[in-house]
Amino acid sequence: FQRQVGFTQGMDELRGKIGVARHRGQRADSRNVPGQVRPLSLQRAGDFSSPDYHCDSKTYTKYGSKQGGYFIKNGLYESWFENGEKYSGYFKRDKQHGLGKYTYDNGEIFKGEFKNNIRDGKGYIIFRRDTIKSGIWKADKFIKKIRLKYVTRYLRATYPSYKKTNLPPELFVETDLRLPKGDDTLETNETAELIIRLSNIGKGKAQGIEIFLELDNYTGGLILDDPDIIRRLMPGESKEINTTIFASDLMITEKVLISAYITEYFGHDINVPSLISINTKSLTSPDLVLTDIKINDQSNNNGLIEPAEIIEATMYVRNNGQQVAKDVNIAVLYGDFVFNTGRSTFFLGDIKQNQKKKILFSFFAMSEAEAKLPISFEVKESRSRLDQIIPSGLDLNRNNKNAN
Repeated sequence: FQRQVGFTQGMDELRGKIGVARHRGQRADSRNVPGQVRPLSLQRAGDFSSPDYHCDSKTYTKYGSKQGGYFIKNGLYESWFENGEKYSGYFKRDKQHGLGKYTYDNGEIFKGEFKNNIRDGKGYIIFRRDTIKSGIWKADKFIKKIRLKYVTRYLRATYPSYKKTNLPPELFVETDLRLPKGDDTLETNETAELIIRLSNIGKGKAQGIEIFLELDNYTGGLILDDPDIIRRLMPGESKEINTTIFASDLMITEKVLISAYITEYFGHDINVPSLISINTKSLTSPDLVLTDIKINDQSNNNGLIEPAEIIEATMYVRNNGQQVAKDVNIAVLYGDFVFNTGRSTFFLGDIKQNQKKKILFSFFAMSEAEAKLPISFEVKESRSRLDQIIPSGLDLNRNNKNAN
């Protein structure tokens, strides 16, 4: 297989698994999710036949599992597709994941990292024996160019060769969820810290460990970091892996269960359903409004904005939404024949629900100015989609003493 695939490091023998069930986990298993192009055949060794795949019947239960009429791939495989394309490399829970090589129907060959069936990570493309592109892919898009020697050096270091030990490891997992307010609820735009303590309570060395977190009873809006690969975990050794859970604006109020699927290079995987639960609470977006605009006409104090009269104005900004408005900036914009005589930009910082913050500005208007004074306020928040421009509502030669 190594000669067929042509990999250098990290692909020196066939390996795969369905996992080992112990007292903290269940037998690792999953349901096949077919890709956009149906595999024409898939081979590990031998002639064992299933509706879509071929695998050696003697190693069938060692290298994968069968569920719902599909063969679930974990480990190294070659997969051929109906359009003539071919993938050789690692599968995790039946998806192209890890180091792989994909040959396209136009002759191009990509060697590098895959996540969930697409190119994601470092790699390079070969066409007619020449390297035409090397660097970083994100969600199947090339985003950054990196010299080939640095890419290959990274791939060799990240996907080393592992040597199987005589004694098996046994993985054990514990978790701790830390929420910003110390309670059991994660609110919109908050970040929680999930601490996973992974221990090897077996007698052999665990190698090439990856942690896959899955969300159950889940609608959407949570963003989880991918934990790094653990290269080895010696018997009796433990490691803490910290990952974050961010609640975006798309999150809704619900109770979410987080499960863990932990794979080990030689198949000593564990599946931990309902690893931990988290309550989420959706908050309405910040709603910044201008309120209580008051003027001080210093010359005669009659409450009118009159031509050539310097006006000192006070205005409050209030947040009517539930979420905190972050990094709020206000700029006073003046149109024709209206002139600034003081500050025109204000940084207000964060504004909590129902909180008000005050700004002071001053100006004068010429007689040529429009009756509805061309004064407006540009309101900016850290999320650009909440930016807005609000008219002041101030008029020339009208009593403006009342709250606006």
